[in-house]
Amino acid sequence: MNKDNWLWILSGIVGGTGFTSFLKYLSTRRTQSISMEQRLRAEMFEQIDKLKSEINDLKADLENWREKYMTLHKEHVKLKAEFDKLTKDK
Repeated sequence: MNKDNWLWILSGIVGGTGFTSFLKYLSTRRTQSISMEQRLRAEMFEQIDKLKSEINDLKADLENWREKYMTLHKEHVKLKAEFDKLTKDK
C-alpha cells in the first residue's frame, strides 16, 4: 500500500468518527430539549394548578362578601322602611 491509500483510509476513519460523534451530539441535544420541554410543561401545569386554587379561594371570598353585603343591604332596607314610617307619622 502506498502513502495515498493510507491517507484515504485514515481520512475515512477520522471522518466517520467525526460524523458519528456529530450525530450523537445532535441526538443528545434533542433529548435535552425534549426534557427541557417536559420540565417547562410540568412547571406550567403546576402554575395552572396554583392559579386554579387561588381562583377557587377568591370565589369563596367573593361569596362570603356577597352574603355580608346582602345581610347589610337587608338591614339597611329594613331600617330605612322604619325611618320612613316614623317620619310619615309625624
